[in-house]
Amino acid sequence: MQFKTITADEYEAFALTHPGRYYINSSKMIELKKNNGWQVYYTAVTDENGKILAAAGFSKVPAARFFHYAYAQRGILCDFENHELTAFFTEKLKDFLKANGMAYMRMDPYVEYQQLNPDGSVAEGGFSNQHIIDFLASLGYEHLGFTKNYTADSQVRYMVVLDLDDKDDKAITAGYEPNTRRTVNRARKFGVEIEELTPDNLGDFMELMEFTSEKRHFTDLGLDNYRAQMEAFGPDNAKVWLAVLNTDKLIEINENDLKAVYEEMAKTDASLEKTPNNGKLLRRKKEEEERVVQINRMISETRELESQRGHRIILSGAYFVIYDDEMYYISSGSYDELRKYCGPYLIQDTAIRLAKSRGCRRYNFTGTSGIFDESGDDFGVFEFKRKLGGRPIELIGEFKLTADAGMMKKIDGITKLKNILHR
Repeated sequence: MQFKTITADEYEAFALTHPGRYYINSSKMIELKKNNGWQVYYTAVTDENGKILAAAGFSKVPAARFFHYAYAQRGILCDFENHELTAFFTEKLKDFLKANGMAYMRMDPYVEYQQLNPDGSVAEGGFSNQHIIDFLASLGYEHLGFTKNYTADSQVRYMVVLDLDDKDDKAITAGYEPNTRRTVNRARKFGVEIEELTPDNLGDFMELMEFTSEKRHFTDLGLDNYRAQMEAFGPDNAKVWLAVLNTDKLIEINENDLKAVYEEMAKTDASLEKTPNNGKLLRRKKEEEERVVQINRMISETRELESQRGHRIILSGAYFVIYDDEMYYISSGSYDELRKYCGPYLIQDTAIRLAKSRGCRRYNFTGTSGIFDESGDDFGVFEFKRKLGGRPIELIGEFKLTADAGMMKKIDGITKLKNILHR
């Protein structure tokens, strides 16, 4: 085996064949780190014929003062079950990192840890990859723990995914919980439409994300990052969608419904003239009258909403990336006061069906905290994803590989001093 540096294109070609691929360990995302002024590197192990067996793409990140570390986001691409290959790659990586001024490497592979039930509990008799953690530890990788929740400088360890293999449109719908199916249909009955935005036309989406991030206390990607990622993946594979309510369309739908109810009422009245004491007909007439009241109320509410917000009303929005055979739901925002129009559900249904039509094996709702009960701040979001057919997965977590012990000692010393000064 031989260790060598490779090009971004060579790395990408290998990544697309590896089961550990993820959109953020693609060369497209790694190359964007150059926008931060960071250097990026691609290395590989090849066989005697030059065939790549394992690869790593990573950026050189400032750590403390003049020191740096390497970050292989979502992990190096290596078969960790192949001990000889992994051990060889690890030792060569350590030498390479030290020679290029990096004290250590962080990585968080796209490898599951253990099998979970749909409610997030550990599946009895399910698989476990504890042996991978143990083996990596034997090579000098420090496992940084079985973390939960979200942190500013780490990738999530839990996700919610929807497997699409062997599912057609009917099976996808059947996988939704009954109330979720009704909610998706309700959005369609309201006439909610999906609008796709371009990188140069993200104003409405950014306004929505600013509102949502302030309300829910998270840091959004920001306009520059959205644009950069959309341009890197291209219009076929990076999507920003808005769910939009057109008030003129909704009023037209309601007026047509009203006309249909009046026609039914006329038939009911004609039948009642013949049998005025028919209980079934009297109940039908009462239901029709209640329906008229409901529709007129909806028309009145829509006109009031139109006077406040205009004819085109943004309900929600979301950002997605398709990378190879997986589609990722990355970020979203919504106006809670407009939740009755069910915009987020229609966006998700549209995305899932696009993933299926594109031949994706998996739709990835991405992160969840790993706290699968009401004590979790994001439990409602987890339930939203689960009710759309998703299931939780748990990844093996983050690892740290020290390459230069002397430099690492200096970084630790600076970090400890900073912590003392900030007490």
